[in-house]
Amino acid sequence: MKKIFSFVVILMVLILLPSALAPQRRGIKLGCVAPEVTLGDTVLLSSLTNNKNYTLLHFWASYDATSRIANRQYSRLVEQYDSTLVRYVAVSYEHYPVLFDEIMKRDKLSIDNQYYDPAGRSSTLYEQYRLNKGFATYLIDTQGTIIAVNPDKTTIENILGQ
Repeated sequence: MKKIFSFVVILMVLILLPSALAPQRRGIKLGCVAPEVTLGDTVLLSSLTNNKNYTLLHFWASYDATSRIANRQYSRLVEQYDSTLVRYVAVSYEHYPVLFDEIMKRDKLSIDNQYYDPAGRSSTLYEQYRLNKGFATYLIDTQGTIIAVNPDKTTIENILGQ
């Protein structure tokens, strides 16, 4: 009986040990560490150093009306919070930089949190976040973990405590 018990304990340790030592999963699903967001030399989100505030990361383009409207809404919502609690990072996939600049003016968006990805659909960022399946928004916690995908206003308010 002791041999069977010992065997079961050793087997469980061998099964559970690798998962306990494995690094945190990366990806774009809930509970995963968000991929790093870099445009050229500018690092917008680093899962290694982003431990000061939440980040609301939004991808959009004018040819996708839903994502453009959401960009304005998220931008206005985040303005209500202290910048030490949450920051907003929006990445645009416009076909032309001139169009991006014009939308910034028309939608009255701050250039401080809006970025244009000149590589477009061929960028690493576009691939990492699988934007070919549609634009999305990610709420990322202080440890770089995705805690909400396409969150609505109520979800954001509940998480941020307002």
